[in-house]
Amino acid sequence: MDTPVPTDHTTLGRRRTLAGVLGATLVVGLLAPAATAATEGAAAPQERAERVAAASQPELRPTSGTYLDGTVPVTADPVAAGDPVTALAVDGVPLDAAATPATARLLFDVGSNSIERRYGSHVLVNGERLELDRDMVSERVALDVPAQWLVQGENQVRFVVGAVTTSCGSNYDDFDLTDLSLELLGEAADGSDNRYSYAFGDGSCGSNTARVLTADLTFDLDQDPAATTGLAADLDTTTLENGAHTLTATTAAGETASSAVTVNNGAPGAPALTPADGALLVGTQTVLATPTAGGDAPAAVELDGTPLDTVTTHGAGTSQFVFTVGSNSIEARYTNHLLVNGQRIDLVDRDYVSETVRVDVPNAYLLPGRNTVRFVTGTYPTSCGDNRDDFAVSGLALDVTDATATGVGIAPSYSLGDGDCGTSATKPREVDLVFDVVRDADAPATGLRADVDTATLADGEHTITSATATGAVARRTVTTDNTGPAIASSTPAAGADLAAAASLAVELVDASGVLSGPDVTLDGEPVEIGAPVGPGLPAGEHALVVTATDVLGNASSHEITFTSLGVPDVPTDLAPAHGARDVGESTELSARVTAPGEGDVTATFSRARVATPVLVAQGESAGVPTTLPVEGEQPAAVDALVPGDDATLDSPQSRDVTYQRLEIPADGDTAGQVVRWEGVVDPQRLATLHVWDGERWTPVASGRGVAEGPTVLSAVLGSGADHDGTVHVLVTGTDPFADDIAAGGSRDETDFAPREDYDFSLVHFTDTQYLAEGAVEQETAEERAVWAKAYTDLTRWVVDNAEARNIAYAAHTGDVNENYTRLPADDAMAAQIRGEYEFSSSAQKILDDANIPNGVLAGNHDNLTGQDNGPGALFNEFYGPDRYEALSAGWEDASYGGPWREGDNQNHYDLFSAGGLDFVAVYLSYGVTDEEAAWADGVLKQFPDRNAIVLTHDYLVPSANPDGRDSEISTPDGRLVHAKVVEPNPNVFLVMAGHRHGVGINVRQDVGTEGSGVVELLADYQFYEVTAEEAGLTEIGGYTPDQGLRLGASFLRLLQFDVDRSEMIVDTYSPWLANFGATEYDDEQRYDGGEDDFTVPVDLTSRVTSLETDAVSLYAPADEIGSVTVPSGEVATVAWDGLAPGTLHAWLVTATSAHGGTAVSPVSTFTTAPASGGLVVETTARSQCMAGKAFVAVRALNADTVPVDVTLSTPYGERTVTGVQPGASAYQAFPVRSAQVAAGTAHVTATGDDRTFAGDVAFDAFACG
Repeated sequence: MDTPVPTDHTTLGRRRTLAGVLGATLVVGLLAPAATAATEGAAAPQERAERVAAASQPELRPTSGTYLDGTVPVTADPVAAGDPVTALAVDGVPLDAAATPATARLLFDVGSNSIERRYGSHVLVNGERLELDRDMVSERVALDVPAQWLVQGENQVRFVVGAVTTSCGSNYDDFDLTDLSLELLGEAADGSDNRYSYAFGDGSCGSNTARVLTADLTFDLDQDPAATTGLAADLDTTTLENGAHTLTATTAAGETASSAVTVNNGAPGAPALTPADGALLVGTQTVLATPTAGGDAPAAVELDGTPLDTVTTHGAGTSQFVFTVGSNSIEARYTNHLLVNGQRIDLVDRDYVSETVRVDVPNAYLLPGRNTVRFVTGTYPTSCGDNRDDFAVSGLALDVTDATATGVGIAPSYSLGDGDCGTSATKPREVDLVFDVVRDADAPATGLRADVDTATLADGEHTITSATATGAVARRTVTTDNTGPAIASSTPAAGADLAAAASLAVELVDASGVLSGPDVTLDGEPVEIGAPVGPGLPAGEHALVVTATDVLGNASSHEITFTSLGVPDVPTDLAPAHGARDVGESTELSARVTAPGEGDVTATFSRARVATPVLVAQGESAGVPTTLPVEGEQPAAVDALVPGDDATLDSPQSRDVTYQRLEIPADGDTAGQVVRWEGVVDPQRLATLHVWDGERWTPVASGRGVAEGPTVLSAVLGSGADHDGTVHVLVTGTDPFADDIAAGGSRDETDFAPREDYDFSLVHFTDTQYLAEGAVEQETAEERAVWAKAYTDLTRWVVDNAEARNIAYAAHTGDVNENYTRLPADDAMAAQIRGEYEFSSSAQKILDDANIPNGVLAGNHDNLTGQDNGPGALFNEFYGPDRYEALSAGWEDASYGGPWREGDNQNHYDLFSAGGLDFVAVYLSYGVTDEEAAWADGVLKQFPDRNAIVLTHDYLVPSANPDGRDSEISTPDGRLVHAKVVEPNPNVFLVMAGHRHGVGINVRQDVGTEGSGVVELLADYQFYEVTAEEAGLTEIGGYTPDQGLRLGASFLRLLQFDVDRSEMIVDTYSPWLANFGATEYDDEQRYDGGEDDFTVPVDLTSRVTSLETDAVSLYAPADEIGSVTVPSGEVATVAWDGLAPGTLHAWLVTATSAHGGTAVSPVSTFTTAPASGGLVVETTARSQCMAGKAFVAVRALNADTVPVDVTLSTPYGERTVTGVQPGASAYQAFPVRSAQVAAGTAHVTATGDDRTFAGDVAFDAFACG
């Protein structure tokens, strides 16, 4: 059996993990306790060990939770080469098991052109046949291959395309496969001699000879496929007691897997009961009790001991429903089906055409007397929606064993379906066929059927029993689930009093699993999970309504009522402002406090103790650091990290992760203390605050930079966040490479970006074939001139704007011609093809004559759909290497690199420099081969330090989204180029293509290697239509004014690069139409205009990340300064007297509503003015614990303009620091030589510039531990 596996091979690397997980789940600020991101790096060692163990255990079936009866197969498959399964057991008793081969997997990607089951395509593995027995499309397929089919060494795999008979004869299926591999027990067989992609089929009835009908591949295996085996045994569960049992499988290396199973056998002669044990039931369910072969009839069916109403069935065995299908086949993909007295039988085993079909029908589905068989046409999704299968059936009969069935009113034939996508309103979609069944006199025993409305039962386990007249009982345990998901927990909880802001959280539980939800409203308005609840809610009762749906389709709605205590807003307008200087020794603290509704608010102002880092180290690393200390870190100056000192510490610039690690002493229990980082980070970068939890760095707050002002990250710590009296903090700066730059494009939809906003630009245009065709084939010179001008205006505009827009390079990604997809049928077509080439060449020559560096590749319309290659190709006659080698001599800051092979310019590369950076542009024409991809890979590896652009014709499928985002990679060229050229080369930052009609924009993270970002662009406007009136062709060409003409390729893209920010501003413009809006011309009206005008990040070599840290502090709430009650919305004020001069002070305010709701402000700091006439010196002192010992730490910040000499004096020692520069600090942590310290004061003096400073600063009593 083949099973699909995930198609996305992208690794969730650093950028995606941080931006997509941390940024989405972590709380920034004081709203909630610190959250922990569930990432692989943060997994507990025990969890990681369990995953490793599971990966090496054999695969045992049946799995845990399975119910067993009768004789069941028990199998165990090996998972590691050289470690066969050596034993199977039940409850420790060995089973008599036989060796079985391991299973290999043949894997491949199928493109959007599907493999259709009806064609009968297949694979031969060393001559053994594997059917491609289902439809496969846009997925990665894994086919199971028995290891006994394989050999050590070379294995032959042949793909064979199937065919169906059509009006044109045998038509072969068309599909594209890429990335084929063979895997066995952890070994990926060597398939290096195989191509990466294969185009199978014959086009439309043989129209495409470039495709193949078979392909032979080889895979070399190092291991002996027969050497590592599994085991299989048939377990007769009737030899075991009913109840719980344990199956085990053990390998030669001692790896063991186990399954907890339940045996439930009926008594000998008991009826067979369905549903099976463990079944999950919803709605009306049919219960069938069927006699054993030759056994007695069931006498009754009971549910939880209560008899059910039953009808008699025909009993055991199988009958057949018979019909003849005509030449219009019944296709398996439509899932046509029968309903036999309501019991469904799908017709999906194969396609039926021009034959008589016999479908097995269990006798338990049939009733003595009247029966109804409903024949239902299935549906299949198509471009017009769900289309029903169309077919004719005749000779419909029911062939019943041990009975006679007579049709009642059945027509000789029926034509079913809906025509072509519903065009037929008269054909029935289904038909009911009635049969009367008369049992033979000697027919075996009958069975029983009961239809149970499980919605009348309580959700949960129930027992179904059936017994014969002689007392042989069968029993089944089932679970009913007719209600939607239930709420396991919520924040706020039902009935809770909400006194402070909380993040909305809802946990759901359901027996079948949650399919969608929770969707939540608060007082009737939608609210997102994680949103703050409380602020703005008036005091009183409020209701959350939670809706969800489970896997079975059951919906639920739950109301959670809670009482708001009137949670105030976070206090605002704090004064003195955070970071204020020269504040007096007596000052007023104020804050605006607001609570929902009317009423008074009490503002309580409190002092906060401030702790600043005593150690700083920083560096850069490939990923977020995982250790303490961090390998490779370098010490940094701690002086710059005091709040309000106007000094900053800049981290290293990094292409990966930049970080700063800090150690901050903590007072007592850290519960409720706040760690806070203030600094500057680019809005397109992510800053994350981490705290060491003893084993790992736990992220506690994360945020992108802000455009104006500092970024602030803070988190409330829990108890025990310190280690030996120190809180270890890590701040990281990472690049999420996110496609969310707020300002789109040029910031003006009717113009390009202002020249000062970017350093240089590139031009991209493509698929101009209709313009070239019109310039040659139209009847009059006037009309040909219109089509020609649409093309030449492109290249003339580039020349005219090259200097003003600093255009460094122009690229055309193919299809300069329209009609060279097949060999010309006559001289006239040959002349047309050559004429198109001559015209496009002359249009491109406008760039050449102006010495604009440029390149062109061959599209499928330029190279016979990939079949016209080599130096003699027609493309090379007009765009060959000689042309560009000669032009290169006149290019400035650019050069022609060379063709991939002598004389063949369809694949080539160019070098150019712009904006202080170096670039390499690699071109790959349509029909990319493995050899050509290897050449491109070699070029990119030759220039690893250049920013690389890959240009190819077919790479993306047009986006289905209005903004043009999230395009799929095309098959086969796109997948090949992505896998073999883009992914292996981290210097690739941009891919541009055409071919497919529409737009695609992808911003991919971690492409190939962690931290490598790539932008992929499709911009093909060839099908966009301009009205004849706007084109000026109503008089010249005789078209009606509103007739659409395919002149859309007159649009180009201008890519404008801001090197410092590593951003690309993209604008779409038609010089011929003088119009920036390509969207309005889209013949399918797919997009919203955002795809014409946008800005995206680009991973240039200049793209780095850094942090500018102003302060990192730990704040601990201390004593109350004062409180005051004011009306809601007013400013509350208290006085703070007796402040020490030249000292940093920290404070916060708590707002309490009249009903008891509270909100706490961020901590704010200010510095008092120094004593008059003296030096400006700011002092702090604090008691702290490090390594179990008490210390008194004293700091004096030189806030003056001259160097000073500072002396720090305490009862525990004295230190003099000379030449302390402005903005720097003198610091010393004096050991107390005890585990505790009494409250006291430190004395600080400073001299300089014939001025002095002297002051005392207090420190608190403190005890370690």
